[in-house]
Amino acid sequence: MGKSIFFAEKKDDLYYVKFAKVLFIFFRESGFPRYFSKHSRKNFDNWQLFALQTFRQKLKLKYRPFVHWIESCSPVLRFLKLKRIPHYTQLQEFDERCPAIWHLRIIEATPKAIGLTRFFVAIDGTGFSIYQGSKHYCRRIGRKTKKKDFVKVVGVADMKYQLMLSVKIRKKARHDNVDFKPLMKRVRRLGIIDVGLGDKGFDAEKNHKLMRDELGALFIAPLRNKDVPVWKTHGTYRKKLKRYFPEKTYHQRSKKETVISVIKRCYGDTVFSMKFSNQKKELCYRIFAYNVDKIIGKKLAKNM
Repeated sequence: MGKSIFFAEKKDDLYYVKFAKVLFIFFRESGFPRYFSKHSRKNFDNWQLFALQTFRQKLKLKYRPFVHWIESCSPVLRFLKLKRIPHYTQLQEFDERCPAIWHLRIIEATPKAIGLTRFFVAIDGTGFSIYQGSKHYCRRIGRKTKKKDFVKVVGVADMKYQLMLSVKIRKKARHDNVDFKPLMKRVRRLGIIDVGLGDKGFDAEKNHKLMRDELGALFIAPLRNKDVPVWKTHGTYRKKLKRYFPEKTYHQRSKKETVISVIKRCYGDTVFSMKFSNQKKELCYRIFAYNVDKIIGKKLAKNM
């Protein structure tokens, strides 16, 4: 029994080193700087601290237990070239000073990291709960609980490899369609979109015009009011979809639901940060960890 546990730990350590290698590929492809200032103390660089925060979200650990995990995982320590173990407050300070735009850029470096240039994408939104403690005990002590206790995430994922390509995180509840245009344009800058899929909430003629005329892609979304005849349907592209709807291609959208489900089950569906800026970064770490795990599982990373 002891030998099996020993080998299991060694196998996990090797996986964590492989995980860190893929992280560094992302940092290099996104242009993430080692230091934000030439006057930095240089005890730890940005790549080391970002990698540690990603590991913490992957392992679903709080700060103090995570520091103990770092001490026990010597292969990761050697690969990251950590001269000493960082205090958990240094990880918190890194999150405070690192702009959230870098978290989004690192997620959007996914196609470069695996050499992906053409996409078959789907867009969808979901919510992550905000940790507020037990509502039962909050009511008992007379503390008010918020009516809306979730952060809204709308993301675009590639259906071939089931990787998240770009996300938009909102504090307030908004309709998913608000983020359709900016997200699709950001994904188009990463490569060529062949087909885009969306649920009934994205059924709008302007979305079809954007995808067809500006981005050169086919967009498929089920139409509202199916009983309305074609001649009463608004929009040229919506009429075409009503005449012929590619059911087989559209059913690929279920993979986007799988991506969301895996992220929530494996990395948690509750956000523990109090400030919205830190909540965004916390969710980006989880999405980033999901992408790296998926890349390792499917052996997609180049330059390993």
